[in-house]
Parts: sequence; C-alpha cells; structure tokens
Amino acid sequence: MTDSVRLHLNGTPDQAVQLLEQTLQPEGFRFTWEAPGVGLAEKGTRTKAMLLGVLATHYKYKVQVYSAPEGTALIELHLGNSGFSGGMVGVAKVRKKLDAVQNLLTAALQSRGLLIGA
Repeated sequence: MTDSVRLHLNGTPDQAVQLLEQTLQPEGFRFTWEAPGVGLAEKGTRTKAMLLGVLATHYKYKVQVYSAPEGTALIELHLGNSGFSGGMVGVAKVRKKLDAVQNLLTAALQSRGLLIGA
C-alpha cells in the first residue's frame, strides 16, 4: 500500500485536472481547489469517521498538478489524513483506497492514450 501516487501524462495541467475530476467524482470524491492545480480530493466526512471509526469512510488526498517538460503534466496525490480515527484498519483503508485511485487514474489515462509513466 502506498502513501503517494505520481502519474506523468501527455497534456496540460488543465486537462489533467479535468481528467481527475471526471474520473473520481463518479466514485464519490469531491474536489476543493486552493489554487490552480493545488487542492484536495475528499470522500466521506471527518465527523462520521470520528464518530463511527472503521464503519465510516473519510478519504482525503492532497492533489498537485503541474507542468512538466515538452507539453506534459504531472499528477501527484499524497495522503491528506492518516485514517487513524479508524484504528489500524482505518489506516489500511486509506492507503488501500489510494491504490484503487491510482488504478482508476492509470486506466483512464491508458484508455485515452495519455499515460507516459506511473
């Protein structure tokens, strides 16, 4: 299980942000952008996770999207919370979900022929 994801793709940062949203919003993630290409992807609520522990989900990932050489872009996702409110099971769930997010994004990029590297 990973604590960060890095994907390199053909396209601009704006296209990468659009792809992120199109891929993860149907999975229940909402995005909060603090600045262009910098924000949070979040699913569930912290309050429910605090009250219900492992029975509730709260996934929070820091997102950075930026330009790379030759008209490409990089997407990086990092853990935004530890999942500790759900104990060791919660920690594992947050990391396992990040693996699933990486698989979803990789598949979306591959299907569009945009993935350069993961």
